[in-house]
Amino acid sequence: MMEFKDVFEKFDIFNGLDETEKKHIAGLLKRMSFKEDEEIYKEDEDGGTLYFLTNGKVRICKMSTEGDILPYALVKSGEMFGLMSFVDGSKHSAIALADKDCEAVKLERRDVEELMEQDPKMAAKVYKVIAIHLAEIIRSMNNQYMDLTSYMFRKG
Repeated sequence: MMEFKDVFEKFDIFNGLDETEKKHIAGLLKRMSFKEDEEIYKEDEDGGTLYFLTNGKVRICKMSTEGDILPYALVKSGEMFGLMSFVDGSKHSAIALADKDCEAVKLERRDVEELMEQDPKMAAKVYKVIAIHLAEIIRSMNNQYMDLTSYMFRKG
């Protein structure tokens, strides 16, 4: 049985990869665990890591000007986080905190960039699914923005 089989079954980013490609990707993955309220990454910290949450929940938060940590998204088991900084290599724009004890598998951007050179076809498959996932996030945000805008106009 292949290591990380659970990850390949749970996350659609790996759909379309054959067994050889999955074995190659498995060599790039690393399991991690976090205790309740442990900081996974800080705002403005170097990014470039994509996390696949395999167990538990993670709060994505922003720091208010008063210094309060305000959660704005909850990542559940079977979802990814750290996607934006993974794609563009930017610093994190939020704080990720373990909601309870949780487990994740991480994939480093630099490893995928090396993969691009070794096997561009496989890397393209992975990036295509990432692009589709980002498009879904943007579409959802656009819908939320339109809902909020129409709500404000009805109230105003």
